Amino acid sequence: MASLELGIHMKSAVAFTVLAAAGLTACVSAQPGAPVPMFALPVTGQFGSTPAAGQVTAFNNGVGTFWVMTPGGARCAGEYQVRDPNPALVLTGKCSDGKTGQIVVTRTPDLMSGSAIVRLSNGTRGQFVFGNITYAQAFGAGGTATIQ
Repeated sequence: MASLELGIHMKSAVAFTVLAAAGLTACVSAQPGAPVPMFALPVTGQFGSTPAAGQVTAFNNGVGTFWVMTPGGARCAGEYQVRDPNPALVLTGKCSDGKTGQIVVTRTPDLMSGSAIVRLSNGTRGQFVFGNITYAQAFGAGGTATIQ
């Protein structure tokens, strides 16, 4: 997922997060009817052996967004239905460099953590985690997921 906006782990400095949240709140409150973020979770993982990170955000209108990217690489993103109760989802994503991808997401029962395996249109594969699950918990120490 070298450049696939996907939703999934990485925490920023507390001060930056607070300022960003304050800025988002100011923007949202200035636009009546605009979707309001309910929560955001960090996403971490890798495309091939290249580390990547991003975020998944749920909005009060039922639409969720996700994105991931590698440093200096393309950004890959997509959407999902926040209210979908299923623990497993198959999503599509699109990268800023034109690649597309299929993402298989598995979520914990509370739907707030999980893992994702990705395959981009150029054959690049990725593995990601979000919420309170570590990469090692999802894929094992140094583990990789296999996508047929």
